[in-house]
Amino acid sequence: MPGALPQLLGSLVAVVAIVAVTWALGFRRAARIESHDEARELFSLAPGGFEPVAIELDRQGRAAIARDRQGRVAVLVPHGNQFVFRLLAPGSPISAEGGVLAIRALPAVKIEPEGDARVWANTDSSDNSG
Repeated sequence: MPGALPQLLGSLVAVVAIVAVTWALGFRRAARIESHDEARELFSLAPGGFEPVAIELDRQGRAAIARDRQGRVAVLVPHGNQFVFRLLAPGSPISAEGGVLAIRALPAVKIEPEGDARVWANTDSSDNSG
């Protein structure tokens, strides 16, 4: 048992070192979309292709929503320091609540668009069901 303490301390030092290296390499940064062009490129990389004709960025660059020629709606949502493409099912409820888009299919995703949130809404924000 006397050798357990040095082993525990050595493991603890190794874990702290790994965390410090990941922070130094920038893995702590949250994903951020800097421009409409960057969002357009990220949408176009989606499996099966998605060519947006309208894009709206979150004010903080934390997400983006887009519509293509077929009327499909997709979002880019953060996952660590990357973005994940999510194609919304047709008719997925999107409401504008106080200038913020709430997407019921993705409850953890809120988008505060630079423009008018009502443009993207397809439900009445006063509907509190579901």
